[in-house]
Amino acid sequence: MKRHHPLALISIGSGLLSLLCPAATGEDAPRSLLAEKALLGVAGQPEWDDFATRPPDSAGLEIDFAIAGPANAPHSLLIRHRGVKLRWRVQLNDKDLGSLPTLEQEQITAFAVPPGALVTGMNRLALLPPPTPDDIEIAAIDLLGEPVEKATSGSTLDVVVTHGADGSALPCRITVTTPDGAIVPLRAEPAGRLAIREGVVYTGDGRARIDLRPGRYTVWASRGFEWSHARMDVEATAGKTIPVALSLTHEVPLPGWISVDSHIHTLTDSGHGDATIDERQLTIAGEGIELAIATDHNHHADYAPAVERTGTAGLFQHVIGNEVTTKLGHFNAFPILPGTQPVDHTVDDWERLLPAIRAMPGVRVVILNHPRNLHSGFVPMGPTQFDTVTGRHRREAALRGLDGFEVVTSAAMQSDIRLLFRDWFALLNRGHRIAAVGSSDTHDVNRFLLGQARTYVAAEENRVAAGDLASVWQGYEDGKMLVSMGLVAEISVAGTGRVGDLIPATRGTTLPVVVTVTGPSWTRADRIELYANGHLIRQTGISHPDGAIEKARQVWEIPVPAHDTHFVAIATGPGVDLPFAETPRPYQPTSRTFEPCVIGATNPVWLDADGDGAFTAARGTAERLIKAHGTDPARLLPALAGADEAIAIQAAALWSEAGAPAPSPDQLAAADGAVRRAFESVFRTAP
Repeated sequence: MKRHHPLALISIGSGLLSLLCPAATGEDAPRSLLAEKALLGVAGQPEWDDFATRPPDSAGLEIDFAIAGPANAPHSLLIRHRGVKLRWRVQLNDKDLGSLPTLEQEQITAFAVPPGALVTGMNRLALLPPPTPDDIEIAAIDLLGEPVEKATSGSTLDVVVTHGADGSALPCRITVTTPDGAIVPLRAEPAGRLAIREGVVYTGDGRARIDLRPGRYTVWASRGFEWSHARMDVEATAGKTIPVALSLTHEVPLPGWISVDSHIHTLTDSGHGDATIDERQLTIAGEGIELAIATDHNHHADYAPAVERTGTAGLFQHVIGNEVTTKLGHFNAFPILPGTQPVDHTVDDWERLLPAIRAMPGVRVVILNHPRNLHSGFVPMGPTQFDTVTGRHRREAALRGLDGFEVVTSAAMQSDIRLLFRDWFALLNRGHRIAAVGSSDTHDVNRFLLGQARTYVAAEENRVAAGDLASVWQGYEDGKMLVSMGLVAEISVAGTGRVGDLIPATRGTTLPVVVTVTGPSWTRADRIELYANGHLIRQTGISHPDGAIEKARQVWEIPVPAHDTHFVAIATGPGVDLPFAETPRPYQPTSRTFEPCVIGATNPVWLDADGDGAFTAARGTAERLIKAHGTDPARLLPALAGADEAIAIQAAALWSEAGAPAPSPDQLAAADGAVRRAFESVFRTAP
């Protein structure tokens, strides 16, 4: 099949889109090899809905073009692309030039075309697809008759980023894009003190001299979700140095909270990704993390030498950790004393593995990472292991060894952002005291950003600044933490209760629950949800002025429940499309629909409704009710009428586990609505 194109003849066949371009009129001028955007993917198998409205042009791309004159000089190739998740090889005349960077953000990548790669006459450029579907867009391909070093330089930006409050030097991220948002090739100095990728420079002191091709650009400065961002449009002129002065302000006040990324990797010690251990220190400082946990795979990495080499001492605290990476899940453990031997990661029994992790010298915190990820054919919270209705897990006893559970991992986002929260709620109702954690799981400089998801831990800031982290570990153990990716949600109950607190209450009264949502001026919030024992009891849509730091302050008067209850608040808003913090797509998607969002969530406030001075989880309450009323439907179902759905679910689970027959449809029809739903959901999933 053939169709005419303004600049080329296109033929589609054998899975590749072939373009025949005319010869250039002048070999020194940039030459476009692509007349219009090409969508590449597998027909009938769209990866995302936003590619499904237009069928892909083909699975791959081939462009035939002629060189009229001598072709032995070095050239360069600029490819503008979007949506690249997997490895697309770039070949010229059947020889590899490299691969498109695995970054879904729109960017321009420069490839060196060495002498002899081109020939006089016809040449063929090919983009070869990966073996599994990966929808991408190719917006432009330009061939330049100059070496790549010259094609990506010629003008200089002298960038200085300072703290708006006092003009001091500020570690930050500098992002350079075209006026319409594609990150661009660049070079930067001083090389040893910067982490550099296409369009991105992380600097520990707010300074960088950036070389790039003359043209029009937008320069952005940022420092994570607590800070403002700044931008400047510039005209980079050949042979000239353009000063770019930007300042940032700390917008989100969080006194008493320490920002932690507890899931960080390096190429140096994990063996994959692209961030060296030195570059990692600059990304930590540039994204405003106060405590960084080194968690390379089955390795105990100490950042101290790299901190000294990169001049980032004093900008953040760091500790040794380990992502114990097994065939049955990944677990972060920290802090770990220097010189400690890693645990045996080949152990395939959680009941032996988790105690061994806990026994490593110094360890205070153990976290189950990205619980819904598939690795080595195993999903820790998958349906063969876990019942998300009742919270029952095949390795239930071993779960007692966990302190944390990643509910938001920005490098491993879920298609349903509330899925892991539901899993966590089920564990809490089962009786596990496991805290919600946010982290990045970053392996790269500019793919899955460090600190994009993070945890705020209640701690004594002055002690942390001095290197005393005891209050941080206590915050983990007490569940005094907030989960954040673009928003911060805080909760108070009865005026004094905060996350991790046990609050006494009197039945028959009401108590105020206050949820405050904050975030930088460049994120938005549109919804707040309040959960009691993991079930949604209040929600409201919110709106706020552009640029607001406090997005909302919502007050609900909640009747004191009949039984002990935990409260959790979650705030969400639309995703970020700015080039320095674009919301990542799901890592292992279960849907073609991508709904980017920002999120902030609390850990529980525990309500002591029965006045015994302790918190009893939903399962414990259900055990008391069954002990008092047995599994006779005529007695138990009415007794559950004053309980919430979480308690009724646990009662139904205990009923099922005892081997009692399910209540009859008539008995359930007469039961309270929450009780009926609970029994129906449990007996549908019961083995």
